[in-house]
Amino acid sequence: MYSLRRLILLLFVLFCGVTARAQDAPVGPPPSTAPAPGTVASSGAPTIASPGAGPTQPIAFSHKKHIGEAKMGCNDCHEPSRNGSTLAMPQPTKCMLCHAAIATDKPDIQRLAAMAKNEENVQWVRVYRVPSFVSFSHKTHTTAGSQCQDCHGPVAEREVIAKEKDLSMGGCISCHAQKAAPTTCDTCHQLNSVQLHQPAIDSDTRLVALLMRKSVTARDSLRQFLAPMAMPATLAAGLRP
Repeated sequence: MYSLRRLILLLFVLFCGVTARAQDAPVGPPPSTAPAPGTVASSGAPTIASPGAGPTQPIAFSHKKHIGEAKMGCNDCHEPSRNGSTLAMPQPTKCMLCHAAIATDKPDIQRLAAMAKNEENVQWVRVYRVPSFVSFSHKTHTTAGSQCQDCHGPVAEREVIAKEKDLSMGGCISCHAQKAAPTTCDTCHQLNSVQLHQPAIDSDTRLVALLMRKSVTARDSLRQFLAPMAMPATLAAGLRP
């Protein structure tokens, strides 16, 4: 029968296995281009060194024109929902509150008008996506003083939005640590019996170190860490690439 400590680690593996499959990217410290500790408070999550081009959206939308030039606020288009914990993607009926009288000769605006009339939604391509197993509240972060650009980058300067901020587990923990925000597991994750097991997980410096390694994924790190423990076949299978 497994000891409590081993059971804790095995449960954590299940979580990390799902994490790696959902977003199979290295979980580690911020890139070498991350701001120095003294500047993190103003820049938020670490910046990705080479973000690449943003996706092509079904309707062209310039954040630079709307926010940088027209001085609109993020909430003017991204309406808060669930008591402010989430922000909705703008849909044609929202757009037409302004564009019923602005730039009505533009083809994209005419498309939006037709979609609003037919009660159709725009299938926006998400740039950032919060995994289902992560609890994230915009209201909690903005109430604490975070700015939109802390997690989304300088959108007011961009015609096309690309993923410029490292919102991996390592990136989020880096920002939290620099701002003295909580970094325990239950800050962002709802795990079974987390209150019971949290002290043991937090005190295991080997586990935390493996999660923060940049060279391998959390799944691979934890597989190596737990290899000598004779994991049950079902758990071992869940950790395979």
